[in-house]
Amino acid sequence: MKIIRTTHFSIRTKLTIPYIILALLIAIVGGSIVTQVLVGSLEERFTNQMIESRKLASESMVREEDRMLGTLRLLSHTQGMADTILLEDTQKILDLIYPVTFNAGEDAVLVLDSEGKVLTTILKSAETGNYLFPQVGDDLTRYPFVSKVMNQVVDPKGDKYAGLTIADWGNYFFVTGPVNSQDGKLAGIILIGISLKNLLEKIREESLSQVTIYDTNFNSIESTFAEFPSRPLIDISIVLKNQDQQSVTRDFSFSNIAYAELLGAWEARDGEDMGVLGTALPKTFLVRTSNITKINITIVFVLAIIMAMLLGLFLSNLITRPLLQLERAASDVAKGKRDIRVSTKGGDEIADLAESFNKMVSSLGRSEKDLISAYDKTIEGWSKALELRDEETQGHTQRVTELTLKLARMMGIDEEKIINIRRGALLHDIGKIGVPDGILLKPGPLNKKERKIIEKHPVFAREMLKKIEFLYPAMDIPSFHHERWDGKGYPTGLVGQEIPIAARIFAVIDVWDALTSDRPYRKAMAYEKAFALIENDSGTHFDPEVVTVFSKMIRKSLVHKKGRKPR
Repeated sequence: MKIIRTTHFSIRTKLTIPYIILALLIAIVGGSIVTQVLVGSLEERFTNQMIESRKLASESMVREEDRMLGTLRLLSHTQGMADTILLEDTQKILDLIYPVTFNAGEDAVLVLDSEGKVLTTILKSAETGNYLFPQVGDDLTRYPFVSKVMNQVVDPKGDKYAGLTIADWGNYFFVTGPVNSQDGKLAGIILIGISLKNLLEKIREESLSQVTIYDTNFNSIESTFAEFPSRPLIDISIVLKNQDQQSVTRDFSFSNIAYAELLGAWEARDGEDMGVLGTALPKTFLVRTSNITKINITIVFVLAIIMAMLLGLFLSNLITRPLLQLERAASDVAKGKRDIRVSTKGGDEIADLAESFNKMVSSLGRSEKDLISAYDKTIEGWSKALELRDEETQGHTQRVTELTLKLARMMGIDEEKIINIRRGALLHDIGKIGVPDGILLKPGPLNKKERKIIEKHPVFAREMLKKIEFLYPAMDIPSFHHERWDGKGYPTGLVGQEIPIAARIFAVIDVWDALTSDRPYRKAMAYEKAFALIENDSGTHFDPEVVTVFSKMIRKSLVHKKGRKPR
């Protein structure tokens, strides 16, 4: 009898209506604020945005300088740095500074001796990002920020200085400081640099403005514009003199776009003017709201988010709990569990989905059992077919499989792995399918060439089974059961615990059965003698731990068989 459920409200309705109401509230409040923003003075807001961009650019410069100072301090206090510089051991200096340079991602690091001679240079390639180690012959002491460190000048900010280098090997902004020996004397100088191009790109990302660096003659040094903007027609002394009061603004055009540029002095750590920093915005730039407006918008949206979270919590208790149950159940089914069932309470589509899920899992469990059973019967069929081909080993597969499972359990292997060990044992010689009959069934001893061919059967097994996903966990025995503990086995020469535990267990059982079974070329060996041979090969052919457990298993078996006739 089919049960008909009445659905009062669909999930779509339950989810949609509250969020429509919330969206309307946000739209009404947000629209009101946006209207206020647009009605405000665009010119005033544009000016404020220019000042804000300039401030962000300056703050970005300070952060970058502080970051490089951190790297500088780390390198200057590296153990052995001072002594290595005094010895002028350039390779050892490189060994000391390269890891720190790489981890910090610095663009340039130079190490000078106390006289200002460059000992070691690391520069990051702008094209590849790889580090290069060129020889720099420039006299860097001509730069004031280097000479001050060399002359051990200390100002209120300390003994660290910053400045620009304009050279054929690159334009960089450097911070520099001394490396002192244990007696406090100057041993050398370290410079940490960032290329002006990378520096300006970072400033642009944070300030959202086009940035240009000018020297003290208003010549462009570097810019984020595709080409240098036109030279400002302003007396640079006006910019430098007014740096503590207000910045100077100028208008110019670039690629038919009108820009306004704010010009301000760029100072080094010691207060010396390095040049002028210009931040430019297009006059069509949609100005950002003032800080007060930002706060208002932030408060409104935070409140809206809080409302959405509270509503979401309420809805999650009402609606999503059965969905989460289904999600967890599906995850468990994906991990192989087939006894999962979910609650079918409720009067909506989720209850119907839960019922269908339960039916699907039941059907999946039956199908999986049938499929695994078919796989296992196929594996047994393969092993029996191989025994029919290899007449001397009839019954061998069943015996070694039973003993292998018994020994594996005694060694504490869990049952989930035992399943794959059984499959591997049944298929241990499946690779012999690839060995010609003339070699496999040869009544006499094999020659060297024939031995090499038959020793490839583990490789043949791996090639046969590796594409069968179901059998991949069972490949250890077919692939490695002829490896030896001392590494002299085949096909790969694995040593010790490199050999999978399943293969180490099977190797002992395989040899034991071979010794204690009748073969066309010899009679079965007595158990005591065969057991002694295996114990003798412990630590060479076999894993000693496996032999120890095997010994307990066989001795126990021999006790039960004392009444039998010795072989």
